[in-house]
Amino acid sequence: MKRTGHGSGKGLTEYRKPMNPGEIWRGLIERLAWGGKGLARSEDGRLLLLSAPLALFPGEEVEAEVHWKARHGEGKVIGWIKKDRQRVPAGCPVAATCGGCDLWEAGEAAADLKKTMAADLLHRQLPDIKDWQFLPAPADARRHRIQLHWDGVALGYHRRGSHQIVPVKSCPVATDSISKAIPRLLEALQEKILPQRPQRWELATGTPEGRIVAIDEKGHAWLLEPDGWHRNDSEMHEAFADFTLRHHAGGFFQVSPPWALAAFRSVLDGWNLKGRTLFDLYGGVGFFSALLGNRFQRRVLVEYDTAAVEWAKKNLDQLGLPSECIASDTGKWLSENLGDSDDLILLDPPRSGLEPEVSAKLLTAKAETMVLVGCDGAAFCRDIQRLSPTWKLTDLVVLDLFPLTHHVECVGLLKRL
Repeated sequence: MKRTGHGSGKGLTEYRKPMNPGEIWRGLIERLAWGGKGLARSEDGRLLLLSAPLALFPGEEVEAEVHWKARHGEGKVIGWIKKDRQRVPAGCPVAATCGGCDLWEAGEAAADLKKTMAADLLHRQLPDIKDWQFLPAPADARRHRIQLHWDGVALGYHRRGSHQIVPVKSCPVATDSISKAIPRLLEALQEKILPQRPQRWELATGTPEGRIVAIDEKGHAWLLEPDGWHRNDSEMHEAFADFTLRHHAGGFFQVSPPWALAAFRSVLDGWNLKGRTLFDLYGGVGFFSALLGNRFQRRVLVEYDTAAVEWAKKNLDQLGLPSECIASDTGKWLSENLGDSDDLILLDPPRSGLEPEVSAKLLTAKAETMVLVGCDGAAFCRDIQRLSPTWKLTDLVVLDLFPLTHHVECVGLLKRL
């Protein structure tokens, strides 16, 4: 492979000169972009966008395999020539190959790196937003749900950029009880106690952590008992200080529930939200309705997953919160001119963000206040732009709900113009 370097002084005159694919490039990471990408410059001035299996720091000198496109290059870091002094040994033996976490070796600088990535995205997509908050994850935040892959021989995570499996016997980002259950799951698969077909498995625990459930792709669940796995479709319990939520095993819930509750409570309490009706759209099993409690006289929760809606009804009834829980696609249920001036529309859509029809109908809403939650920063910014003819983003908080990854949760407060 051809080797090139940064800073040879050739200038921009060779900007359009074709370069061979698969070159080995050496140079400096200038800054971090959204998604944990490192931005650099080739010797002829072209932009380089580099990914890495571990955290990247601005100012580090790296070696990367680069594939050139018409006006820029994309590549993967394959080695470090000069490392940042803040870099520390990874706390995971498969950190360099597993596709799950990409901020290993960042150490105590992980939050700052993540904030830098978010700042890059917001500067480019929402330049009018000058003031925003970043809430870093606490050191003890752990995942209460993980997804593993079984190919008939090995159990683990997908290798970065492929569907090959990296076998794991533990996972340091998961709760201790989940991490210790991984060998038990592998043993049951090897001994053909659990279904043998290659598939994805989820290991989950409630709040506080304790009971471990394994769920296959068909939604069948097994409870881990001292003597092994037993078929069990009982519900999961998420017990917080002031309320408890229940949901079916394998159903969607926050990845790190205690930290998510603390983070969202801090944000929503700070905004002092209250009124007549809360429209809780993409409402799941009632997490936000329960969190906002009796600050609203009534709640209308809309969720596509019928099983989640049944649990939402039970959860909110148990909490004494009058609610109408509707099993429907939000885009189909949502009407124009939704709400009145003292109502709140809260939306927590999937990673892809709001469907165009939802954004269009929200432009006509009569409610004065809206809260938009987004687990993909780029989709969140796109949705804010689509809503801007009618809605103004007045406050924004970025939450680190997914430690050791580049993913964040954005929470925006919008007011109708």
